Amino acid sequence: VSVVLSAGLIFGYVEAVKTDEVGELVGLDTILFTPNVLYRNNGLVTAFLSNLKYLDVEKPEGYSVEKVKAIAKDGDGDEGKTESIAVVSKETPNIIVIMNEAFSDLSVYGDFDTSEDYMPFIRSLTKEDNAEKGSLYVSVKGGNTANTEFEFLTGNTMAFLPAGSVPYQQYIKADMPSLASHLRNMGYDTSALHPYRAQGWCRDKVYPWLGFENIYFREDFQGASKLRGYVDDASAFEKLVELYQNKEERKPMFSFEVTMQNHGGYSKEYEDLFPDIKILAYQGKETTNTEATEKYLTLIKKTDDAFKELLEYFENQEEPTVILMFGDHQPSDYICNPILRLMGQDSSVRETSVDEFRKGYVVPYILWANYDFGAEDGISLSANYLGGYLLEKIGLGLSGYQSWLSDLRQKYPVVTGNFYGEYAGNEDNTGQENEIVFYDWEDLSGDSDIHDYSILQYNNISDSKHRLTNFFE
Repeated sequence: VSVVLSAGLIFGYVEAVKTDEVGELVGLDTILFTPNVLYRNNGLVTAFLSNLKYLDVEKPEGYSVEKVKAIAKDGDGDEGKTESIAVVSKETPNIIVIMNEAFSDLSVYGDFDTSEDYMPFIRSLTKEDNAEKGSLYVSVKGGNTANTEFEFLTGNTMAFLPAGSVPYQQYIKADMPSLASHLRNMGYDTSALHPYRAQGWCRDKVYPWLGFENIYFREDFQGASKLRGYVDDASAFEKLVELYQNKEERKPMFSFEVTMQNHGGYSKEYEDLFPDIKILAYQGKETTNTEATEKYLTLIKKTDDAFKELLEYFENQEEPTVILMFGDHQPSDYICNPILRLMGQDSSVRETSVDEFRKGYVVPYILWANYDFGAEDGISLSANYLGGYLLEKIGLGLSGYQSWLSDLRQKYPVVTGNFYGEYAGNEDNTGQENEIVFYDWEDLSGDSDIHDYSILQYNNISDSKHRLTNFFE
């Protein structure tokens, strides 16, 4: 009786610790950023057991290796399209990608007046400047930066993974095909940069597994200027210039940088940050929240200034170079809520429809080159497609997986962990001119294309022993 009772209690404890309700009740630390801190705060056993809920990735119905091969073959991408290259040219330009921390445009909630424009340079860019600006949908808001990285670099989506999971910590434990490994196989020199802790989101381990040959963290940004204690975007971008200047001549570089300047903590008082950008409707009646929003907008203006300097530098360089910058997520709700109030709304409006809800998960992307690459306007897509889309725009060969996703994007341009978007009238869809209609995942019923996507991703992430490597590379 004692053994049975003990086994029952242990089983109940294990199952209870894995639930969000118990975590909230006893005040467990749920921030996965640094596992050692999580284990210290929750205790070894509790932290380990509560993390188990993220490890169970459900196998899609009908999954088999044979099915994976059939889907890849139907997509005409099972052999892959990677070709070796030798030198920088317009066909093989240098590629710089910046995933900018909390970079977003709050006017997605509605127009509001400020004392000055918070991103004047970016707004001024046009197709005539060889710049393309569009909307990027992500799966996270206010945090979990690494999940947007994961979607961009791998082409996978959080839609098929447990809610709250962070693939960098739970699922990537060995080499995984990515945009970096694909470009490295082409002959690119691949570098990942992040001016903060190497252990954050396990990046020091994950980046090499994703195919980055060189990795740089906070200690590598010697002499960098800082803002609120973080390396600012001006210095972060200067490091990219430094890598370009020191790279092997004529060999193309792919550099992927995740910034820190705009990280959360906007309500605090800082000696080096003041709310220079004012929201005119709140002048004279500022609150802590509105001042935090104004500080956030001030940071975005500093990003805009630094981005201008970066593009001006590469505009005068001889080697063809492409620069892509996008946000990882919007800031937390307390920053967005003052803008909603100006629109006569509050945070509850997000619960009224998926079309309102999705506004909290859209950030800008800007694609620029120092040569004509055929920039377009008004493109909307989700982060899982962006890496392949980048290669398409500059004429580089796609992997089989990227090619398959490109076809899927013609029907479903948005696939995130929270919702998906489908082109209206997709039966005769002709491209991005069509309106995107957004849906909750519970509205999807038996679509074979989306289900095939889940099968491919399961093979890539959870069945690596049988991974169709040539297809994903």
